[in-house]
Amino acid sequence: MSLSNFNPEKAILEAASELIATIDLEQRLLYLNPSARHLLSLPQDYDLEQQDLRVKDLHAPDVYRELNEDIFPTLLAGQGRWEGELEFLDFHGQSRPMQMTIILHTDADGEPLWITGIGRDLRRRKHLEAQQRLAKRVFDNAIEGIIVTDGRACIQHVNPAFTEITGYSAEEALGQTPKMLRSNHHDQAFYDTMWQSIADTDRWQGEVWNRRKNGSVYLQWLSINCVRDAQGYIENYISIFHDLTEMRAKEAEIQHLAHHDPLTGLGNRHLLNERLQHAVRQAKVQEEKLALLVLDLGHIQLINDSLGHTWCDRLIRGQSARIKEVVAEADTLVRIGSDEFALLIEDYEAVHDVSQIADDLIRVLQEEVQLGRHQVTLSPSVGVAFFPQDAQNSVELLINAQTALLDAKKSGRDTFRFFNREMSQQARERLKLEQALRSAVKGEGLSLHYQPKVLLEDGRLYGAEALLRWTHPELGPLSPAVFIPLAEEAGLIVDIGDWVLRHTCQQLVAWQEAGYTLPRIAVNLSVHQLEETEFAQKLEELLEAYQLDREVLELEITETGLMKNQNQALQSLRQLKEKGFRIALDDFGTGYSSLSYLSKLPLSTLKIDRSFVIDMARDTISLNIVKTIIQLAHNLSLDLVAEGVEDAQQADQLLRLGCTLAQGFHYYRPLPESEFTQLLAASSR
Repeated sequence: MSLSNFNPEKAILEAASELIATIDLEQRLLYLNPSARHLLSLPQDYDLEQQDLRVKDLHAPDVYRELNEDIFPTLLAGQGRWEGELEFLDFHGQSRPMQMTIILHTDADGEPLWITGIGRDLRRRKHLEAQQRLAKRVFDNAIEGIIVTDGRACIQHVNPAFTEITGYSAEEALGQTPKMLRSNHHDQAFYDTMWQSIADTDRWQGEVWNRRKNGSVYLQWLSINCVRDAQGYIENYISIFHDLTEMRAKEAEIQHLAHHDPLTGLGNRHLLNERLQHAVRQAKVQEEKLALLVLDLGHIQLINDSLGHTWCDRLIRGQSARIKEVVAEADTLVRIGSDEFALLIEDYEAVHDVSQIADDLIRVLQEEVQLGRHQVTLSPSVGVAFFPQDAQNSVELLINAQTALLDAKKSGRDTFRFFNREMSQQARERLKLEQALRSAVKGEGLSLHYQPKVLLEDGRLYGAEALLRWTHPELGPLSPAVFIPLAEEAGLIVDIGDWVLRHTCQQLVAWQEAGYTLPRIAVNLSVHQLEETEFAQKLEELLEAYQLDREVLELEITETGLMKNQNQALQSLRQLKEKGFRIALDDFGTGYSSLSYLSKLPLSTLKIDRSFVIDMARDTISLNIVKTIIQLAHNLSLDLVAEGVEDAQQADQLLRLGCTLAQGFHYYRPLPESEFTQLLAASSR
């Protein structure tokens, strides 16, 4: 093509991306540029001269009516130009929204020649506008709170949900930063980690504790995303969050319903299975013990049949409340059947503790229940199984506990059984022994024997040690080695110690009234007594009540007992010393106290343990220990008593070494109260 044939105007029209169409005054299409043909789905080879195409063919009737009756007449009337939106229809009948500029062409005299329309496709803009409307609708109606900030985290937009959740209005939030919502639940390191994640990945999400306008703190799930421009700079941060408080509450409610019994509020079998599995796993790792008790209320079906479901439900609720009074908070109590409950005890101290709980449960469930006008007494039963003795997994443990429960029912109810029959018998016997000891403390059965202490020089009576004795109503006399540990485990040792002190004071008064010269009586103290903060005051008041001088009483303690609770024991001993009481250290040399520790004790007397006294004649080491103890006592200005003197040779050797006081079978065995009174009477003449 030569340059002389080049038509720049036509080239521009052909290259334009806008729709360009020209019509004559009869509304017949004279020209359509390629962009118009493409937009209207008109083939590029469509010949407008050969195939008649008019304006009404490109529009819906209502649009054409506007063109024909309004727009075109206005142009022809002299306005010359019109701008606005018009909707075209392509050759497939599809709508094409256009932004149109329509121009009237005239000759030199101003007479109309033809009309040209120039249009820009609005579909993308319409789509964007629809998206924007949709986005705004979503933004305004989302249940999640939304915050849009600029690149400096200054709040630009918030939605209504933001106001509903936080309590802040849009006006209060705009221009602020999200820091306005911070609570004190997270440290700066938490926020540093959050912003580092945003810097690395352009996003962060997680749980955050924030604060509402009213000051309340709530948990929310927060998602932060950043929007970057073409150059990679951050234009906006978009934060979307929802309040987890209600959701967590509903989750907790669902979880509670799934794991708890609706009648009693206790856990159910599902909860028991979960706790059992977890407890067994933990016990295996930490080498701990578990006890599972399954208990049956007893004959509940008879109540249901005779009084009906309502009263039966009330009975079950009432009995569950009684059970909860016995059970520790750390233990798991659940209802696993209509009248069956289970109790999981983790890491118990001793089998005796478990048997005591089983007995307490039976006792409290045997108490009479008032149901309207009816009085009901139940016959409960308890079955117990232990991990790892009786089972190696949670399933076996529950089965064996229920087997033990069945055995208890077969035995006549109102009792408990261990899965291991031998252990069950031992536990029942121990519990029976403890109950008998409790009765003895409150009533009769306890007594004191007195083992005299003598002067080694001439064998004269110097004092005595009060020794507790217990005569069981069925088993007869029992060794202190049996019932003292039992008393400590059962929590009776303080009551027994009080009994010994009170009875000793009563006997001293009786001897005084009889005119006898009072001996110094040594009474053994338990560390549990010394752990009582007011023990010294209580003992002082006791002696004042009986009008006894403190010199007639000596308080014996052991090294091993003191080491259990050094601080409180030392404090009590110092208080006793300040009040004028004599304190003796029993079994000296067998414990593990150092000389520095011994120097802290407010002692009056040391007692040489009988094991050294017995062996000193044939064992050089024992002899040297005795010599050392005697020398130590002299250096500390302490009285010294040798225990376990069984023959004259030992007595002579002790006297030569510098020990002046002793007790032992060579002189006297522990004497009953009546015999010691006779000895005291004879020595007082």
